[in-house]
Amino acid sequence: MPPLGPPYVAPAVPPPPTFPPSPPENWPAPPPLVPEPDAGPPPYGGGGQHREPGDPRRGALLIAAIGAAAIVIVGVLAWGQSSDDSNTRFIAGAPTTTSPLATDSESSATDSSTSESGDSDSASSSNAEPDLQTAVLDIQQFVERQRGLKFKTNVDVQLATDDELTQMLDQELAKEGPALAESQQVLRALGLIPPTFDLTKAERDLLDNSVLGFYDPETKKLVVRGTEVTPFVRDTLAHELTHALDDQWFVLDRPQLDAADDETGFGFTALTEGDATRVEQAYLKSLSPRERAAVVKEQQDLVLAHPEIFALPQVLRDIIQEPYTDGPLLVEAILDAGDRPRLDAAFQQPPTTSEQVIDPDRFLDGEGAVPVPAPAADGTVQDKGALGAFMFEEILLGSGRTSDVDEAVTGWGGDTYVTWMDASGKTCLRDSFVGDTPDDTQELAAALSQWAPDVKATVTAPAGQPGTFTVCS
Repeated sequence: MPPLGPPYVAPAVPPPPTFPPSPPENWPAPPPLVPEPDAGPPPYGGGGQHREPGDPRRGALLIAAIGAAAIVIVGVLAWGQSSDDSNTRFIAGAPTTTSPLATDSESSATDSSTSESGDSDSASSSNAEPDLQTAVLDIQQFVERQRGLKFKTNVDVQLATDDELTQMLDQELAKEGPALAESQQVLRALGLIPPTFDLTKAERDLLDNSVLGFYDPETKKLVVRGTEVTPFVRDTLAHELTHALDDQWFVLDRPQLDAADDETGFGFTALTEGDATRVEQAYLKSLSPRERAAVVKEQQDLVLAHPEIFALPQVLRDIIQEPYTDGPLLVEAILDAGDRPRLDAAFQQPPTTSEQVIDPDRFLDGEGAVPVPAPAADGTVQDKGALGAFMFEEILLGSGRTSDVDEAVTGWGGDTYVTWMDASGKTCLRDSFVGDTPDDTQELAAALSQWAPDVKATVTAPAGQPGTFTVCS
């Protein structure tokens, strides 16, 4: 991060990490990401925001997250097929359950590993589907080769009917009530969802109709929608078994990340989904053309059976999609920078901002968020957290007024928001933000000023001070 003029305090850049030749048998517990209750609020330039004991509030937006390892399909549109019938390409308005097959240029990183493993990495092309146990063992071996790690124990895998999966997901959704309530408040205040939009109902409908499978890092169970081991089920298994393998080595159940008033939960989800998607893409390439076509058909059939998914507000589709689109690019950048040991280390110290996910160089360079004190609220504070570069981008894109959203968001340095209810019952949000430099702060404030009239927001940015915007909806 470039030096910042007063009154900003640039955080010290950490020294380059050192990586072990192989992961240890037991990683130490990740350090706490919020101060102890008696630590008191930190000064400007210090760590995260203070959280009272037992406070259930969460600072990160959480949409369609079952643990950290659900595969969700929101929209898949086939737009063409290559002349050799080997690379069907999808585009999606939201994440696919199984990420799109990569084009030749995008998948070059996985071509070498796939070709080196030879025919042994290819799934059987016979018409007879394997039984579940045979398929799991075969895919486990593929995942081990791609990931460079060995399973420590067998994974509890089961197939589930639509009704069975719905029941399981409803139980998981009940745990996410506080996070969904906060997300709804924030998105309503920003004008990104209608004031009457019921986020919990939308989440329930999405999970019931769109989750193909999930790995639960608490119970260690892996569940996939289906009654037969079709190519589509096997493709889903490759994704979820990667989650299981990563969990055995690095522990994916980290509630402290979701509880933090920053974007560490967002960053960790992007890392875990990015790794699973990368391995899954390699597995998909290993299938025969007939099997890939079967995967495509089953994906499309699922989407056509649930057109209501396309009625979701754009912001929800974007939030859901993000881990499956930028996540794989983040993982590839980490691998390019340091091979597998650096990826292993990233699971111990994952990205802490959405900016690090969008621009992996920020993560590799150790550039975190500039600490910003929480702004004052005009009522009792209900929630606090960070919007991050990703949500600033959603705000500006949603307005359609900002001429160069990328340029404005690239200079994001850090932010903190608070929410409260005004006398009329409206949810209000105030966010204090800084750029990487004072000029970047002014540029971001100018972009927000173009958005402000649409939602009746006020934006201020005194020279040399953090900018602030306030909105009630």
